Amino acid sequence: MKSMLIESQLQELIRGLDKFSVPYRKDVSLAILSSFKIGGVSPLIVEPNQDSEIFEVLNLFRQLDIPYRVLGGGSNILISDHPDDFVVFRLSGDYKNYEMIEPGIFEIGGATNTTPVFRQISQKGFTGAEFLSTIPGWTGGAVIQNAGCYGGELLDLVSRIDFVRDGVIQSKKPSEIEYGYRFTEFLRDKDSIILRIQMQLQAGNLIEIEESLKDKRDKRNSSQPENKKSAGSIFRNPKVLDEDGKPIKAWQLIDRAGLRGVIQGGAQISPEHCNFIVNLGGAKAVDVHYLSELIMEKVEKTSGILLEREVENFGTIP
Repeated sequence: MKSMLIESQLQELIRGLDKFSVPYRKDVSLAILSSFKIGGVSPLIVEPNQDSEIFEVLNLFRQLDIPYRVLGGGSNILISDHPDDFVVFRLSGDYKNYEMIEPGIFEIGGATNTTPVFRQISQKGFTGAEFLSTIPGWTGGAVIQNAGCYGGELLDLVSRIDFVRDGVIQSKKPSEIEYGYRFTEFLRDKDSIILRIQMQLQAGNLIEIEESLKDKRDKRNSSQPENKKSAGSIFRNPKVLDEDGKPIKAWQLIDRAGLRGVIQGGAQISPEHCNFIVNLGGAKAVDVHYLSELIMEKVEKTSGILLEREVENFGTIP
């Protein structure tokens, strides 16, 4: 059932969107927009194509006092089974594109799909971003989380971030924002929309780049559940060392707690990589939430370590 708050204002919002010719869709299943393939029906998704449309949309939200949430590629989130008390804001159009504005200098939209975009950029003969071709989702979300793997982090390659905050477009260098391992101020404050980034890469040997792409792809495939719907690692690795001085991985703690393969409803703690929860088919957000809570409880009980979630809730769960 749709929230009365949204229901009472939805038609007025739609009239405003029509006036400014801003694209939108009604009654959309968010499960199709999530790598988990979990999520209920949103009453409205607003999809601006360019900067001017963003400002019109944000003004409408403010004038009509309409709650909204920004949705990107859906790769690191758990969407509520009932996302009906807010409007979904999602970039489209120009933000799905990228271009090389000078040799080695790329401008990349926040709604570009990271896997094909960074593979294509690498295959143009520029090196350093091969690891990003293994990370699912959108570039905007990758910026927010400072995505990385295999020793690389996105913000180490970025020279400029364009974003909207408080109704104003801002451009900043990474050195001008707070960021670290799987963290940026955007993740903490949740008040910004990443529009685009600029990245500078060095020319490299195309044969070596192709080998690097294949090596990272093979590593990714061998370390994650194959052909299973998930949102990636559920928990961050704790900043804790074992008795030999080696970093302890979240999956090790989950495995030691005896949780590998545990099933709740349509969701399962992956028997292949137990820091993943997978959708076996028909899983609900409440199923994943239950398993996440179970992991935190059991791991803390067996190891004394409280794990920190990496996958974020999108809407209220349960």
